[in-house]
Amino acid sequence: MSRPNHVIRSSDVARYAPPGQRGVFSSRMLVDAESCGSRQLVVNEFTLKAGHRSYPGSHPVPFDEVYYVLSGRAWLTLGADPPMRYRLTPGCIAFISAGTVHALENPGRTDLVLLTMMPRQPAPGVNTLYDARRKDWGTSFRLRKGARPVTGRKNP
Repeated sequence: MSRPNHVIRSSDVARYAPPGQRGVFSSRMLVDAESCGSRQLVVNEFTLKAGHRSYPGSHPVPFDEVYYVLSGRAWLTLGADPPMRYRLTPGCIAFISAGTVHALENPGRTDLVLLTMMPRQPAPGVNTLYDARRKDWGTSFRLRKGARPVTGRKNP
């Protein structure tokens, strides 16, 4: 099956924050089934505002997750017995195996921005943020008003 190529600016994707979390965090769905037809990879840009924390969560097997920090600093807590804390800085990558409880805390003065990646399209109940976005928007992906296409050209 042929899949469309997908070249966008992340800044052209609308931010989503669930009710009660606006001003705490937001996310932009960049790659998934609804944005470009990808069923084998999901990529999201997640921003945790300065002075805030995410709620703890986990994803069932086989939904491993990867974080790649673009900017800012935060603490990542993994596991529950005993939990381990890791200092995340730009360039850090974290592999979070399926079933592992994880949460972020940003005690700093600047926002944390990271990419989150999962190996496949999440089924309902796998990712609460993904489910909330689909419930509120009716879709997982939305371009912001005024978004401009990224144009391509044939390579000579």
